[in-house]
Amino acid sequence: MANVQVPVGTVSPLGDNPVQIVCSKCHQSVLTKVDHTAGLLTYLFCGGLFFCGFVLGCCLIPFCVDRLRDVKHTCPSCKTVLGVYKRL
Repeated sequence: MANVQVPVGTVSPLGDNPVQIVCSKCHQSVLTKVDHTAGLLTYLFCGGLFFCGFVLGCCLIPFCVDRLRDVKHTCPSCKTVLGVYKRL
């Protein structure tokens, strides 16, 4: 078995899913609340679909797909923004 060392004090990187983290404001160990918001990648996909042919509003589809939107992590206790995962 390989011996894997994990540095002490590192925080797991923010991503699409909620993460267990210690809030910097209320100092509680919480599972973050995630909210998806439109970001640069969302607008780039929208522009690309618009230039490929604006057909019945298909260029608005990226605003409905969570995998194309940025993710904002907040503390469920004190509502502090703990970080934002940006796609681009």
